[in-house]
Amino acid sequence: MKARDSERKRARPPRSSDGIEALLDQWVSELEQDAPRSTREPNRAEGERLEPLAPSPERPEPAPGSPHEPEAAEHPGAEKDHVEAVRTARAEIRVQGPLVTFREGAQVLFTREGGRLCHRGTVAVRGPCAPAREELLRLGVNEAQARALDFVLAWFGAPFDAVSGDSQSGENLRWGAWPLPGPALAQVLALWKQREPRAFQARLGRLGIDLQERAPEPPTLTVLDVRDGHLASGREALTLIADDLRLLAALAQAGRERGAQLALLEWLLEHALFPVLELSGQDSSPPAPPGGPFTSPRALAALLHVELRFGRRGASRLVVLAREEAGDTPGAGERAALRITRDMQATGRGREAAEMRCILSSPELSVAPA
Repeated sequence: MKARDSERKRARPPRSSDGIEALLDQWVSELEQDAPRSTREPNRAEGERLEPLAPSPERPEPAPGSPHEPEAAEHPGAEKDHVEAVRTARAEIRVQGPLVTFREGAQVLFTREGGRLCHRGTVAVRGPCAPAREELLRLGVNEAQARALDFVLAWFGAPFDAVSGDSQSGENLRWGAWPLPGPALAQVLALWKQREPRAFQARLGRLGIDLQERAPEPPTLTVLDVRDGHLASGREALTLIADDLRLLAALAQAGRERGAQLALLEWLLEHALFPVLELSGQDSSPPAPPGGPFTSPRALAALLHVELRFGRRGASRLVVLAREEAGDTPGAGERAALRITRDMQATGRGREAAEMRCILSSPELSVAPA
């Protein structure tokens, strides 16, 4: 009987009166019993000798962007000194109501339109602060394509430094002469950073705005949240920008940089003009091929306008109409533009129809410059 009582006492969990050491012994014992199999000593025959492990050779630090680069989750947050540097850089920007002033004196003025913060822009597509026609031609377009793009951006686009955003949804952020949403904005900024890393760092990088690039995935915009040091990306990053006048103004100021402007124009050629020309079966490379529905400045401007207002589906519709108009007489692109203008008017798209009539009648788009 006494032996059984003694056994029960040993089986009972230790009480607080048994002391701290007993509690610790039990805790450690439970941890050892619950440990995963990979952490336990492997089975081996009795008397088998366990050979010591050879020291692991030191591995070189992986290069940034390489497949073996550690995931961001392995290094949560940002370095404390970097967070402080970004916080200091942002503090140098003064915000007085809707007016944002940078340390060098540059200013960005915002208005609120329909719940959105907007900077309408101050750097026109045509002007001393914008790329010259020769710079556009060096991007790989012919004269007719350059004139068409210049006309559409100047009349129906926006200034290079235009920006707008809604703090409730980062998806509504728009930037640039061809108001770009978040994913396209990230691609343009990545191109600018690649061409002019110092300018990018001076305008955006020092404020905690950067890009995460892991080929073959498209670049992702990132923003350092100085409140807790974590790196926001994607929609969260766009929301942080739209919620902070200083960061929204920094994007506007970036649009005043020549390198950023050229990166935007290059993106437009690669993602707007050239794809719709290929859709029509027309070679997009200069010099302009003879014939074809979209070789004149006017027809090209009509195609770009429809792409701007209605996206690829609208451009596809214009291409289909141009094929229907193709024949022995030139001007199939212009006739297709006239047909789609009537469709716009009939479906209540009066604004877009008026813009298209501007394209069809403007002397700026004559075959020979006036």
